[in-house]
Amino acid sequence: MNGDRPGPSFADRILLSPLTWFISALNVAMFLLTWVRDGSHGFSIDVETLVAYGSTSRVLIQQGEPWRLVTAMFLHGDWLHLGMNVLFMFGLLAAVERYAGSAWFAFAYLTTGTGAYAVSVLSRPGISVGASGAAFGILAVYLALLYRREGSWNSFIANPGVRSILSQSGAWILAGFFLFRGIDNAAHIGGIVFGIPCGLLLGKRQGPRRHAWLAFLLQYILVWLAVVVLACIPGMGFDFGRE
Repeated sequence: MNGDRPGPSFADRILLSPLTWFISALNVAMFLLTWVRDGSHGFSIDVETLVAYGSTSRVLIQQGEPWRLVTAMFLHGDWLHLGMNVLFMFGLLAAVERYAGSAWFAFAYLTTGTGAYAVSVLSRPGISVGASGAAFGILAVYLALLYRREGSWNSFIANPGVRSILSQSGAWILAGFFLFRGIDNAAHIGGIVFGIPCGLLLGKRQGPRRHAWLAFLLQYILVWLAVVVLACIPGMGFDFGRE
């Protein structure tokens, strides 16, 4: 016997970040459901099936189907799309959930994800699916939490992990503008825009200035709600994206 303690069991790891596991499993389950429903059993899901199961669509959302801002977060267009999002997100989501707790993590995931798709609907009329808007939102939450921990901009930007995340995220957004037609950069940028203040909120939850924090929380919710409502109003929106 070497006296080493055994590592956490699989069940223990799930209990540390249960919503992260649930979201990942739901993404996989929804993809398998739409893949079977599609019937072609190919690499990707056809557009009609994605629309039927809840993709975003400016026309449909503004005709009274706002729930698509939520359901689109759990749909994916093909196996690669699913795999990249689930693998990219898992460790990041788990880290934020362990820090903030499951309830606040759920708040962050849903507000940044739906906010990201509201920005997408206002920016481009076509359909969109995928968890990457929420993923970029949680990425921004994570960076904001790191900023709070570091205490200054110089310390924050000197962190090698931060520089790596910023460079990779920037490269991915640039690729969406110039290389890959199908990337919904509007959702990615929307996720970041909502994720930064959300992360700052989570980082100050236990601070001494409770009234100021509550005012910040209310402002965040009101701005998020305003953008979501705008995306649901008939006739609102522009076409900045490439379809």
